[in-house]
Amino acid sequence: MKTEDKKYDKVLNLLIKSKPVLTDVNSLTEKVMRQLQDEKSNISPAGLMLDFLFGWVYIGWVRRTMITAVFAFAFLFIYQQSLIIKQVKDLSGQRMQNGSVVVTNLKDELTDQLRIFKLTGKKIPDEKINVSEKEIDDMIRSLNRLQVKYKDVINLVEKDPELKKYVESRMQVYRKNKI
Repeated sequence: MKTEDKKYDKVLNLLIKSKPVLTDVNSLTEKVMRQLQDEKSNISPAGLMLDFLFGWVYIGWVRRTMITAVFAFAFLFIYQQSLIIKQVKDLSGQRMQNGSVVVTNLKDELTDQLRIFKLTGKKIPDEKINVSEKEIDDMIRSLNRLQVKYKDVINLVEKDPELKKYVESRMQVYRKNKI
């Protein structure tokens, strides 16, 4: 191996010591410049267009900025989609009947009766109506808004039996005092 290393070093030293002989430096420079200009002029218009459109790929900071922007937009898209899915889940507890929202989760007798009348298409006899249909629809919408707004509180009450009993007893006392 030592003989091979010595031979390699000799060849390398000879190459370093021997420089090319340039007789006419100016003509060599002109030839190189002419070849570069010829190569530049031989590029087709389609190649120029591609270079113009995608030339930024060869610039490192632009490429990294574009990649960061893509990740930011993807994150924003995923975040928006998760918000939309959450809102759809919240709305899934509601039903639409003739353009008005019908409450589905309240256990009150009045809402059950109103729901039955809305779904079956029955009408309340005219002599018993003291409230307009628009007012009833407004009441149902407001009840539904309240239900959505206080959904967390309703879930807490439903999960805790003692709290549920307490709320029901308070509601009964309130109804007795109201009458």
